[in-house]
Amino acid sequence: MSKKILFGCLVFLSLFISGCGVNRQKAQIENLAKCKFDVESVDSIRLAGTSLQRLIKNNQIDLGAAPSLALAYLRKDIPLDAVIRLKIDNPTLKKASINKFQYIILYGGQQLVEGIVNQSLQIEPGGSTMANVRIATNIYDLLVNSDLQNFLMSSDENKKGIFTLKIKPSINIAGQSVFYPGYITIDKAVSRKILL
Repeated sequence: MSKKILFGCLVFLSLFISGCGVNRQKAQIENLAKCKFDVESVDSIRLAGTSLQRLIKNNQIDLGAAPSLALAYLRKDIPLDAVIRLKIDNPTLKKASINKFQYIILYGGQQLVEGIVNQSLQIEPGGSTMANVRIATNIYDLLVNSDLQNFLMSSDENKKGIFTLKIKPSINIAGQSVFYPGYITIDKAVSRKILL
């Protein structure tokens, strides 16, 4: 067998194997859309560097507990830091997989934050996994122009607010991230109790 024919066979074989890998990744990312997403918890919530639990007393913001919050409010820059623990269940008979994903979080239709989670996820058939979504954003406008403040200050700890999580997963092809067209959208009614 000549070297040219051997080289041609090797190139064809490597392209075939590469194509199979891409098709497998594509199938896994499409299967991710069939998975069920749920907010397991929202942890480490801090406003202007102070924990939310310390700030809210008797359903009122205790500015005495955090002078930094009063100053942040005057500056119209109220930083919110939190970790959303996102549980992903795969009820299908096929593996679901992503390398990283873009996300957008909205409250009452208003965008709260957007970012990227660089966490590779492999969800086996019938299995589940957790993804940590770390958020850091200025929520001044959201507190002033929406009912988020009313939700947080409600005396009913079972009161629910509608949060929307949009996820755009990616696969890795030849060292490049290729994002899935469109977003997987999850609307979630979150009780005030889960935040405090």
